[in-house]
Amino acid sequence: MVCGPTVYDYSHIGHARILLVFDLIARFLRSTGSFVTVLINLTDIDSKVFQKANKEQLPPATVADRYVQELLDDVRCMNIDGFQFAKVSEYVDSTKMLVRSLVASGQAYQSSGNTYLDSRGNNSLRTLAKMTQNDLNDCRLDISPAKRKLSDILLWNASERLDLQFSDSILGSGIPWWHMQDTSVSVANYGGTYDVHGGAAELKYPHHGAHLAQLRALTKTNSPVRFWMYVGLVTKNKEKMSKSAHNTVRIRDVLRKYGPNALRLYLYSRHYAAELDFEEEALRGYLELEEMINDSMEKAVKVKSPRYLKPFLSKIANDLDTPSAIELVRRAAVKRDSGLRLMARLIGLE
Repeated sequence: MVCGPTVYDYSHIGHARILLVFDLIARFLRSTGSFVTVLINLTDIDSKVFQKANKEQLPPATVADRYVQELLDDVRCMNIDGFQFAKVSEYVDSTKMLVRSLVASGQAYQSSGNTYLDSRGNNSLRTLAKMTQNDLNDCRLDISPAKRKLSDILLWNASERLDLQFSDSILGSGIPWWHMQDTSVSVANYGGTYDVHGGAAELKYPHHGAHLAQLRALTKTNSPVRFWMYVGLVTKNKEKMSKSAHNTVRIRDVLRKYGPNALRLYLYSRHYAAELDFEEEALRGYLELEEMINDSMEKAVKVKSPRYLKPFLSKIANDLDTPSAIELVRRAAVKRDSGLRLMARLIGLE
């Protein structure tokens, strides 16, 4: 499961990087015979969606659905196939049931209209981010005098005036809070226990920490997710690329100018966990490598026994060492190695 974008605008290169990293993982695992599902969580219950809807005088669902479709178009144009997408708004009934069960079991409580997960004895918030208790005490998390403890996690927000509300006889009218939205999707689709949860590096705290705390409470399992995987942020002029900062480079604009192959080669040229400062000139440079690869595959094979395929697969298996893998692709193209076609297919080149 992967935390996808909030759907109130066009998706950008930062989103593309996350999607393409998990596309590569899925392609590699499938090549080994593994059965893989990739579920992308889409946030369509959010103040940013509400604000855009108010500005355009449209229902929030209309705005969200528009940008979901735009994202799906971008995904198709990037040659990504086999992903599933889940809008959190479609899981509200599941959320209600889960939150009510946590209240009934004494793991959550209601106060001033809101519902909170009791964090006593649960260090999940600081686990993924490797925070100390002092670090946690210094952080702001859904500040409210209604909380019993500062680190208690908001599950259902019914105390504020919101643009969209869902009614519940026990929880009151409100919305499932951010962290609980994703938890509901994972429980509905995987029972709350699965292999990998991923997203942008900035989600470790508080989002994924809260997600882990909720899954532990619901599944009674200490490690409901086997691996947490984080993709480094994409920046522009060393500033985080984000829709709210108005400094984004839209996926479709890049695809229109350079195509999906050059974009993949460029994004894979840096290790997924490292930050990447977007430079259009550097991206443009991968058009030459793309042309070299295509030219090599059109000509007769010179090296019939693949020399680079095995080390290429080894690099991908070693924590997605894509920079080294792309260099091996380049060498295979120069030598017209017979393994090039499979290497190109595994990294998703059309």
